[in-house]
Amino acid sequence: MNRQIWKFLTSLRLTVTCLSFSIVLVFIGTVAQADEGLYQAQERYFKDWFIWGPTLFGHWLPILLPGGYLLGTTLLVNLICAHINRFQWTIKKFGIHLTHMGIVVLLVGQLATDMLSEESHLRLREGQTRNYTESHRAHELIFATDSAKAGEEEIVSIPEPIVAKGGRIAHPKLPFTVVVKEYQINGAVADRTAVMEAAGKLSGALATVEAQYASADGLVAQAQRAGEGPGRAEVWRAALKAVGAPQGQDIVAAATRIAAQPALAAKLQVELKTRFQGEMLSRFKQQPGAMSMAAQRLEKKEPLTADSFPSPSSKGSGKQVVAMPLPETKEMDSNNLPYSVVELLDGDKTLGSWLLSPYLDPQDLVIAGKTWRAAFRSERIYHPFSVKLLKTTHEVYRGTEIPKNFQSRVHIENIGKGETRDSDIYMNNPLRYEGLTFFQYQMGQDERYENVGTSTLQVVRNPSWLTPYLGCGLVAIGMIFQFMFHLVGFISKRKAV
Repeated sequence: MNRQIWKFLTSLRLTVTCLSFSIVLVFIGTVAQADEGLYQAQERYFKDWFIWGPTLFGHWLPILLPGGYLLGTTLLVNLICAHINRFQWTIKKFGIHLTHMGIVVLLVGQLATDMLSEESHLRLREGQTRNYTESHRAHELIFATDSAKAGEEEIVSIPEPIVAKGGRIAHPKLPFTVVVKEYQINGAVADRTAVMEAAGKLSGALATVEAQYASADGLVAQAQRAGEGPGRAEVWRAALKAVGAPQGQDIVAAATRIAAQPALAAKLQVELKTRFQGEMLSRFKQQPGAMSMAAQRLEKKEPLTADSFPSPSSKGSGKQVVAMPLPETKEMDSNNLPYSVVELLDGDKTLGSWLLSPYLDPQDLVIAGKTWRAAFRSERIYHPFSVKLLKTTHEVYRGTEIPKNFQSRVHIENIGKGETRDSDIYMNNPLRYEGLTFFQYQMGQDERYENVGTSTLQVVRNPSWLTPYLGCGLVAIGMIFQFMFHLVGFISKRKAV
């Protein structure tokens, strides 16, 4: 039995099978990014052991496939076992041994990178100092209060996955029990008054469209306006096609002919109203905040009255805002902004409920004579040093928007080690400090302070960052040695002849 297992682990068939599955996995994982998004596809297909139900061209397939971790680990075990089984310590095969060792280092290093590396970002405006970085996609529910040490906070953090499960959450440092009443992985929060104002404007705009196509007499006049923009003309052509009008005909001529036929004119009126209103709602939905929320309500034909926007919470900022769940975003350039409604209990006595979201500032809670601050924010990673943004340099090539030089000058202070240093971070010149690498990522202008630059640094912790260099170096040295060994042997034989 043991011999059969050993034979299986050292077989070339296992190697070919793993490589074949790897090709399939790369194909499916790449295609799945269109439906599941880049980050979710990476986590699900390449950073897991098994995959149940992959997505292919929008279709869910009820099959089980090996994940990236399983294939990589199996290839690693197969390579090590095969090397041990065929190992012969001779100078002639030293290059092959070195090459195999390099491949092992690459596989182990990639696995370590996937499991140990962390990515976060540091947003600063000029003159601002922070001692923490923030996660790109993870969030946390926090309760903070002043510490015994001046200027410090005592923070209780509840990770988002625990909040997502709902139910009761107790912590020994909290004088209350947290009950998660609602959690949404993505949502929008806006002021109730602003939503009502937006709803009024949008309802008026939709009513105007309704009036424009209320009678057949106005069809010709509206058709003449179709030339005011390509968008209007496209809507008219689509509506004419839907009612069976000949394609290629002039819009005004087609509208004139149809206006004389009451039944056909009524159909065209409905098509035009539906399409123009749909276009309007679609555009307003893309706008952030109150207008988007109002457009989504109108699209679903939900009521837009004061009573239709109940307060999501009984205390804090949630009493004046409206919260609306949104579909989970899977795009690279956008993040989910979750929100949660939590109720706090002192024993069995309720202390009220609060709406917490990254959209809202931390909210003060006075409980048992002690002030706590509650927030739902991006997960923070604290460091034993602080970073201050001294200056930003934002240069583009003259007459273009093409970046020429994005540069941040930062001051690092590590009180524990008594270290201070200034450093410039720009393209191809990251800052490496305390196991972290700071890359220049984005730049802009602060919205609240005029002529104050902002900078976002990409922060990466990768304990195994040297393994790719080491692995590639071993493979290169091994191949060069093997090639030179055989070349020298070949030349020696030719000279002997």
